[in-house]
Amino acid sequence: MLFPGQNMKIFIINYKSYKEAFTRGVDIAKYAKSIENKLRVNVIVAPPFTMLKDTMSIADTIAQGADEVDPGAFTAHVTWFELKSAGIKGTLLNHSEKRYARPDGSIDYERLGEAVKKCTSAGLKTYVCVQNAEEAKQVLKMQPTAIAYEPPELIGGNISVSSAKPDIVKEFCDIVKGGSKSLPLIGAGIKSADDVKKSVDLGAEGILVASGVMKADDPAAEIEKLAQPLA
Repeated sequence: MLFPGQNMKIFIINYKSYKEAFTRGVDIAKYAKSIENKLRVNVIVAPPFTMLKDTMSIADTIAQGADEVDPGAFTAHVTWFELKSAGIKGTLLNHSEKRYARPDGSIDYERLGEAVKKCTSAGLKTYVCVQNAEEAKQVLKMQPTAIAYEPPELIGGNISVSSAKPDIVKEFCDIVKGGSKSLPLIGAGIKSADDVKKSVDLGAEGILVASGVMKADDPAAEIEKLAQPLA
């Protein structure tokens, strides 16, 4: 299977916990693989944990999150070990709906860094979400596979971050590309091919999409439409 580092742009489909994840998640994984083969774009799916084994034999599959702990007495935690043992290729980390947050809402960079370190040491790809450029600068020190910029106020909406905040997107991409081998990804409100093209023009190496695909009437057509500008 193809992953970053092979000159392909990245397209991550986050299933979240939408009902559609369970009713047509396998079909979406099949569409993802078909479009990947057709357009040479690395289309990755991030299904709910109970579906990981259903999609991993079909398309490149990552988990929706992981904790920073090692195997042990940690009820309801997800460890790097179980993901690695299951054959999962990587994981999202610090998504806005599952932040490594302190009580005051700020990121606990120590815990997040530990998660990135343990996953990376296990050979797992890490895709870390941030909400602004300052968070990106801190996460960059951890050297994850990629950093995804997602302003929380635009997630799930109809206005893309590349349209609403192009200057900040450009700044974010420049920060990531100038600081390490991590790849800059853009998420939040990506709904059209034009949104994707703008993101790429501003320096992005890929996109992170959820409702735009999961809630689409024709997910196969939507995946191909959004993947076209990445080809």
